Amino acid sequence: MIGKRVKSWFILFLVVTILGFFSQEGFAKKIVLEEYTKIKPSPAYEKSIKPLTTEECARCHSWVFNRIKEKGGKHRIDCTWCHVKFHVYNPIKKNWAEIMPKCTRCHGYIHGKLFTNCLGCHKDPHAPRIVGITPEVGKACGQCHPNITKELNRYPSKHTTVACVACHHTKHGYIPSCLECHKPHYPNEPVKECFNCHAPHSPLRILQTAFPKETLNKVCSPCHKVEFEKIARTPSKHHKVACVQCHVKHKDIPKCERCHGKPHGAGVHQKFPNCLDCHMDVHNLPVKTGTK
Repeated sequence: MIGKRVKSWFILFLVVTILGFFSQEGFAKKIVLEEYTKIKPSPAYEKSIKPLTTEECARCHSWVFNRIKEKGGKHRIDCTWCHVKFHVYNPIKKNWAEIMPKCTRCHGYIHGKLFTNCLGCHKDPHAPRIVGITPEVGKACGQCHPNITKELNRYPSKHTTVACVACHHTKHGYIPSCLECHKPHYPNEPVKECFNCHAPHSPLRILQTAFPKETLNKVCSPCHKVEFEKIARTPSKHHKVACVQCHVKHKDIPKCERCHGKPHGAGVHQKFPNCLDCHMDVHNLPVKTGTK
Protein backbone atom coordinates (compact mmCIF):
# COMPACT_ATOMS: atom_id res chain seq x y z
CA MET A 1 0.00 0.00 0.00
CA ILE A 2 2.79 2.44 0.96
CA GLY A 3 4.76 1.44 -2.14
CA LYS A 4 1.89 2.30 -4.44
CA ARG A 5 1.44 5.72 -2.76
CA VAL A 6 5.17 6.60 -3.20
CA LYS A 7 5.02 5.55 -6.80
CA SER A 8 2.00 7.80 -7.42
CA TRP A 9 3.71 10.82 -5.82
CA PHE A 10 6.84 10.24 -7.90
CA ILE A 11 4.84 10.12 -11.13
CA LEU A 12 3.03 13.32 -10.15
CA PHE A 13 6.39 15.03 -9.43
CA LEU A 14 7.74 14.10 -12.85
CA VAL A 15 4.63 15.39 -14.61
CA VAL A 16 4.77 18.73 -12.78
CA THR A 17 8.52 19.11 -13.46
CA ILE A 18 8.16 18.40 -17.18
CA LEU A 19 5.22 20.79 -17.55
CA GLY A 20 7.19 23.49 -15.72
CA PHE A 21 10.21 23.02 -17.99
CA PHE A 22 8.20 23.41 -21.16
CA SER A 23 6.32 26.38 -19.81
CA GLN A 24 9.65 28.10 -18.89
CA GLU A 25 11.15 27.27 -22.28
CA GLY A 26 8.16 28.78 -23.98
CA PHE A 27 8.49 31.87 -21.83
CA ALA A 28 12.19 32.17 -22.68
CA LYS A 29 11.48 31.81 -26.38
CA LYS A 30 8.90 34.52 -26.13
CA ILE A 31 11.41 36.91 -24.51
CA VAL A 32 14.07 36.13 -27.14
CA LEU A 33 11.62 36.71 -29.99
CA GLU A 34 10.50 40.01 -28.49
CA GLU A 35 14.11 41.20 -28.11
CA TYR A 36 15.08 39.98 -31.59
CA THR A 37 12.37 42.09 -33.17
CA LYS A 38 13.99 45.16 -31.56
CA ILE A 39 17.39 44.48 -33.25
CA LYS A 40 18.01 46.47 -36.41
CA PRO A 41 20.75 45.71 -38.99
CA SER A 42 23.90 47.80 -38.73
CA PRO A 43 24.12 50.61 -41.32
CA ALA A 44 27.54 49.22 -42.27
CA TYR A 45 25.86 46.35 -44.10
CA GLU A 46 24.11 48.77 -46.39
CA LYS A 47 27.39 50.19 -47.71
CA SER A 48 29.83 48.89 -50.31
CA ILE A 49 33.06 47.59 -48.85
CA LYS A 50 36.09 49.69 -49.76
CA PRO A 51 39.71 48.47 -49.67
CA LEU A 52 41.60 49.10 -46.45
CA THR A 53 43.58 52.31 -46.36
CA THR A 54 47.10 52.57 -44.96
CA GLU A 55 45.73 54.68 -42.12
CA GLU A 56 43.33 51.89 -41.18
CA CYS A 57 46.13 49.30 -41.23
CA ALA A 58 48.17 51.56 -38.95
CA ARG A 59 45.53 51.41 -36.21
CA CYS A 60 46.47 47.80 -35.47
CA HIS A 61 49.97 47.68 -36.93
CA SER A 62 51.24 50.98 -35.55
CA TRP A 63 54.84 49.77 -35.00
CA VAL A 64 55.08 48.69 -38.66
CA PHE A 65 53.59 51.97 -39.82
CA ASN A 66 56.06 54.00 -37.75
CA ARG A 67 58.96 51.87 -38.97
CA ILE A 68 58.05 52.53 -42.60
CA LYS A 69 57.42 56.20 -41.87
CA GLU A 70 60.91 56.66 -40.38
CA LYS A 71 63.05 54.18 -42.34
CA GLY A 72 60.93 52.89 -45.22
CA GLY A 73 62.51 54.91 -48.01
CA LYS A 74 60.82 54.00 -51.29
CA HIS A 75 58.75 51.40 -49.44
CA ARG A 76 56.55 54.18 -48.08
CA ILE A 77 53.69 53.03 -50.28
CA ASP A 78 50.17 51.79 -49.52
CA CYS A 79 50.24 48.56 -47.50
CA THR A 80 47.96 46.76 -49.97
CA TRP A 81 50.45 47.37 -52.76
CA CYS A 82 52.55 44.57 -51.25
CA HIS A 83 50.03 42.81 -49.01
CA VAL A 84 47.49 41.77 -51.64
CA LYS A 85 46.33 39.01 -49.28
CA PHE A 86 46.00 39.81 -45.60
CA HIS A 87 44.30 38.40 -42.50
CA VAL A 88 44.11 34.99 -44.18
CA TYR A 89 46.85 33.21 -42.26
CA ASN A 90 45.76 29.77 -41.12
CA PRO A 91 48.06 27.94 -38.67
CA ILE A 92 46.54 24.62 -39.72
CA LYS A 93 47.27 25.22 -43.39
CA LYS A 94 50.67 26.73 -42.57
CA ASN A 95 50.22 29.17 -45.44
CA TRP A 96 52.50 31.94 -44.14
CA ALA A 97 54.99 31.67 -47.03
CA GLU A 98 52.14 31.66 -49.53
CA ILE A 99 50.47 34.86 -48.33
CA MET A 100 53.61 36.92 -47.66
CA PRO A 101 54.62 39.36 -50.46
CA LYS A 102 57.44 38.28 -52.75
CA CYS A 103 60.24 40.84 -53.23
CA THR A 104 60.76 39.65 -56.80
CA ARG A 105 57.28 40.78 -57.79
CA CYS A 106 58.54 44.37 -57.89
CA HIS A 107 62.33 44.09 -57.79
CA GLY A 108 62.96 40.95 -59.83
CA TYR A 109 66.31 39.29 -59.17
CA ILE A 110 68.06 42.61 -58.69
CA HIS A 111 71.32 41.00 -57.50
CA GLY A 112 71.21 38.07 -59.90
CA LYS A 113 70.05 34.54 -59.24
CA LEU A 114 73.04 33.78 -57.02
CA PHE A 115 71.57 35.98 -54.28
CA THR A 116 67.86 35.27 -54.05
CA ASN A 117 67.52 35.32 -50.25
CA CYS A 118 66.51 38.96 -49.96
CA LEU A 119 65.93 38.76 -46.21
CA GLY A 120 69.46 37.45 -45.76
CA CYS A 121 70.63 41.07 -46.10
CA HIS A 122 67.47 43.18 -45.93
CA LYS A 123 66.23 41.77 -42.63
CA ASP A 124 63.30 44.16 -42.35
CA PRO A 125 61.30 44.88 -45.54
CA HIS A 126 59.73 47.84 -43.75
CA ALA A 127 63.22 49.41 -43.41
CA PRO A 128 64.98 48.00 -46.49
CA ARG A 129 67.97 50.36 -46.45
CA ILE A 130 69.08 49.07 -43.04
CA VAL A 131 71.28 46.12 -43.92
CA GLY A 132 72.68 44.06 -41.08
CA ILE A 133 76.08 42.41 -41.15
CA THR A 134 75.43 38.78 -41.96
CA PRO A 135 77.35 36.03 -43.80
CA GLU A 136 74.98 36.62 -46.71
CA VAL A 137 76.06 40.26 -46.90
CA GLY A 138 79.70 39.20 -47.00
CA LYS A 139 79.05 37.02 -50.04
CA ALA A 140 77.11 39.69 -51.89
CA CYS A 141 79.32 42.78 -51.42
CA GLY A 142 80.86 42.44 -54.88
CA GLN A 143 77.45 42.53 -56.54
CA CYS A 144 76.92 46.14 -55.49
CA HIS A 145 80.58 47.17 -55.22
CA PRO A 146 82.27 45.53 -58.26
CA ASN A 147 84.91 48.27 -58.59
CA ILE A 148 86.12 47.65 -55.05
CA THR A 149 86.49 43.94 -55.78
CA LYS A 150 88.50 44.72 -58.91
CA GLU A 151 90.76 47.12 -57.00
CA LEU A 152 91.44 44.59 -54.24
CA ASN A 153 92.41 41.93 -56.79
CA ARG A 154 94.41 44.26 -59.04
CA TYR A 155 96.58 45.52 -56.19
CA PRO A 156 97.09 42.52 -53.87
CA SER A 157 97.75 43.26 -50.22
CA LYS A 158 96.73 41.84 -46.87
CA HIS A 159 93.47 43.70 -47.36
CA THR A 160 92.72 41.44 -50.34
CA THR A 161 92.40 38.41 -48.08
CA VAL A 162 90.33 40.12 -45.39
CA ALA A 163 86.55 39.65 -45.47
CA CYS A 164 84.64 42.86 -46.17
CA VAL A 165 82.63 42.49 -42.97
CA ALA A 166 85.82 42.31 -40.91
CA CYS A 167 86.32 46.03 -41.53
CA HIS A 168 82.79 47.14 -42.40
CA HIS A 169 81.26 45.56 -39.33
CA THR A 170 78.37 46.63 -37.10
CA LYS A 171 76.11 47.79 -39.93
CA HIS A 172 75.98 48.31 -43.67
CA GLY A 173 77.69 51.52 -44.72
CA TYR A 174 79.97 51.61 -41.68
CA ILE A 175 83.34 53.19 -42.58
CA PRO A 176 86.05 52.01 -40.17
CA SER A 177 88.96 54.03 -38.88
CA CYS A 178 92.36 52.80 -40.11
CA LEU A 179 93.49 52.93 -36.49
CA GLU A 180 91.12 50.11 -35.57
CA CYS A 181 93.75 47.75 -36.98
CA HIS A 182 96.84 49.83 -37.81
CA LYS A 183 99.16 51.81 -35.58
CA PRO A 184 99.65 55.47 -36.55
CA HIS A 185 102.95 56.61 -38.06
CA TYR A 186 103.40 58.86 -35.06
CA PRO A 187 101.42 59.48 -31.85
CA ASN A 188 98.06 61.21 -32.32
CA GLU A 189 98.33 61.19 -36.11
CA PRO A 190 94.97 62.22 -37.64
CA VAL A 191 93.27 59.44 -39.59
CA LYS A 192 92.78 61.74 -42.58
CA GLU A 193 96.55 61.70 -43.11
CA CYS A 194 96.38 57.99 -43.93
CA PHE A 195 94.54 58.80 -47.13
CA ASN A 196 97.25 61.17 -48.34
CA CYS A 197 99.24 58.07 -49.23
CA HIS A 198 97.05 54.99 -48.93
CA ALA A 199 93.85 53.92 -50.63
CA PRO A 200 92.03 51.58 -48.22
CA HIS A 201 91.41 48.88 -50.83
CA SER A 202 94.91 49.06 -52.33
CA PRO A 203 97.08 50.25 -49.44
CA LEU A 204 100.41 49.28 -51.02
CA ARG A 205 99.68 51.44 -54.04
CA ILE A 206 100.86 54.78 -52.76
CA LEU A 207 98.62 57.40 -54.29
CA GLN A 208 100.32 59.44 -56.99
CA THR A 209 99.03 62.78 -55.82
CA ALA A 210 100.90 65.78 -54.51
CA PHE A 211 101.47 65.57 -50.78
CA PRO A 212 100.08 68.43 -48.72
CA LYS A 213 102.79 70.97 -47.92
CA GLU A 214 102.19 70.59 -44.19
CA THR A 215 103.00 66.85 -44.25
CA LEU A 216 105.44 66.11 -41.43
CA ASN A 217 108.64 64.12 -41.98
CA LYS A 218 107.54 61.58 -39.40
CA VAL A 219 104.69 60.58 -41.70
CA CYS A 220 107.33 59.25 -44.09
CA SER A 221 109.47 57.66 -41.39
CA PRO A 222 107.83 54.22 -40.96
CA CYS A 223 108.58 53.26 -44.57
CA HIS A 224 111.73 55.35 -45.02
CA LYS A 225 113.35 54.92 -41.62
CA VAL A 226 117.00 55.11 -42.78
CA GLU A 227 116.49 58.33 -44.74
CA PHE A 228 114.45 59.85 -41.91
CA GLU A 229 117.20 59.20 -39.35
CA LYS A 230 119.88 60.62 -41.65
CA ILE A 231 118.00 63.83 -42.37
CA ALA A 232 117.22 64.20 -38.66
CA ARG A 233 120.93 64.02 -37.73
CA THR A 234 122.62 65.79 -40.62
CA PRO A 235 124.29 69.12 -39.80
CA SER A 236 123.65 70.30 -43.38
CA LYS A 237 120.94 72.73 -44.41
CA HIS A 238 118.88 69.79 -45.61
CA HIS A 239 118.13 69.07 -41.96
CA LYS A 240 115.50 71.81 -42.00
CA VAL A 241 113.96 70.76 -45.32
CA ALA A 242 110.68 68.83 -45.22
CA CYS A 243 110.59 65.60 -47.21
CA VAL A 244 107.66 66.83 -49.31
CA GLN A 245 109.56 69.95 -50.39
CA CYS A 246 111.76 67.72 -52.53
CA HIS A 247 109.55 64.66 -52.95
CA VAL A 248 106.35 66.34 -54.05
CA LYS A 249 104.94 62.98 -55.08
CA HIS A 250 105.74 59.51 -53.85
CA LYS A 251 108.86 58.11 -55.57
CA ASP A 252 109.53 61.51 -57.07
CA ILE A 253 113.34 61.85 -57.22
CA PRO A 254 114.07 65.52 -57.82
CA LYS A 255 117.09 66.91 -59.62
CA CYS A 256 119.36 69.04 -57.47
CA GLU A 257 119.13 71.83 -60.04
CA ARG A 258 115.47 72.31 -59.21
CA CYS A 259 116.48 74.11 -56.01
CA HIS A 260 120.18 74.83 -56.45
CA GLY A 261 120.48 75.68 -60.13
CA LYS A 262 124.15 75.47 -61.21
CA PRO A 263 126.13 76.69 -58.19
CA HIS A 264 129.56 75.87 -59.68
CA GLY A 265 131.40 76.98 -62.76
CA ALA A 266 130.69 75.46 -66.14
CA GLY A 267 133.89 73.42 -66.06
CA VAL A 268 132.99 71.71 -62.78
CA HIS A 269 129.52 70.82 -64.00
CA GLN A 270 130.92 69.52 -67.24
CA LYS A 271 133.45 67.30 -65.48
CA PHE A 272 131.02 66.21 -62.73
CA PRO A 273 127.51 66.20 -64.20
CA ASN A 274 126.23 64.07 -61.32
CA CYS A 275 126.09 66.16 -58.14
CA LEU A 276 126.29 63.03 -55.98
CA ASP A 277 129.76 62.25 -57.28
CA CYS A 278 130.90 64.82 -54.73
CA HIS A 279 127.97 65.37 -52.41
CA MET A 280 127.35 61.62 -52.09
CA ASP A 281 124.17 61.48 -49.97
CA VAL A 282 121.46 64.11 -50.19
CA HIS A 283 120.11 63.04 -46.80
CA ASN A 284 123.51 63.43 -45.13
CA LEU A 285 125.53 65.96 -47.11
CA PRO A 286 129.22 66.59 -46.40
CA VAL A 287 129.61 70.00 -44.79
CA LYS A 288 132.47 72.36 -44.20
CA THR A 289 134.02 71.76 -40.80
CA GLY A 290 136.25 74.81 -40.75
CA THR A 291 139.38 72.68 -41.03
CA LYS A 292 141.62 72.26 -44.04
